[in-house]
Amino acid sequence: MRIELSTLTRDNWLECARLELAPGQEKLVASNMASIAESRFEPHYEPRAIYADGEITGFLMYCPDQDGPEDGLFWIFRLMIDRRRQGEGIGTRAIALALEEIARRGGRQVRISHVPENTVAAALYRQLGFTPTGEIEDGEVVLTMDLTAGPEHESPGCPSR
Repeated sequence: MRIELSTLTRDNWLECARLELAPGQEKLVASNMASIAESRFEPHYEPRAIYADGEITGFLMYCPDQDGPEDGLFWIFRLMIDRRRQGEGIGTRAIALALEEIARRGGRQVRISHVPENTVAAALYRQLGFTPTGEIEDGEVVLTMDLTAGPEHESPGCPSR
């Protein structure tokens, strides 16, 4: 299966906004429509449509940290896969692609977070090599990954950079 991240455009934003979560997941992830709207007022946000074999299947958004003292810090703060395509490894590969984009943009550290109840996200992020920071921000568990680590520190879900 070929996974791609694509810039959100006039041609794909509505299809992305119409993607659906599985029942019961609504409290775990912000809506795509709210995230898309937010990205229009925060020019440093990078919204991405996730495609699997040419079909839009998810949404991801990241940004460089604008408030902290750390240069090279990025956040991946939105990830959703349509309910009909969950469990296929699309989210894992989409995050790996986002990490590659972030590294090309000079990212050295990436943080990601999830609500404590989202055990699926917690397991996915740890599988990818993110480690908990011990911080809770806006009620979410924060994890981090150092992109400057050598190949011996790469996670199984992330191809060589």
